[in-house]
Amino acid sequence: MKIKVWVYKKICQEKIPALKKYSDKAPPNDPYATREVKMDVEYKNREDPDKTVPPEQRIKGFKYGPQVVPISMVEQETLKFKPEKGVKLLGFTDASNIPRTSQAIRS
Repeated sequence: MKIKVWVYKKICQEKIPALKKYSDKAPPNDPYATREVKMDVEYKNREDPDKTVPPEQRIKGFKYGPQVVPISMVEQETLKFKPEKGVKLLGFTDASNIPRTSQAIRS
């Protein structure tokens, strides 16, 4: 007597393929060809398009309305939020200054 049995997986983790760019220009018989595309970005000067701008002369700019506002690295560091660890006590007050509605426990 034979009984046919089919087995199906209930749950299987599927990995998403990487969204890297590949090139078909590499020779197909080369085992060392990675076929990955490397992107190089060059920033050009507006006044002289033949000149490239080195990284130390570039600054970030943020769009604010119709214009772009430049912000240097020093300004970016000062704008970062640096929280203090712990609880800071601001002061004391009498219990009569606190309204009863804020003392009620909400359920």
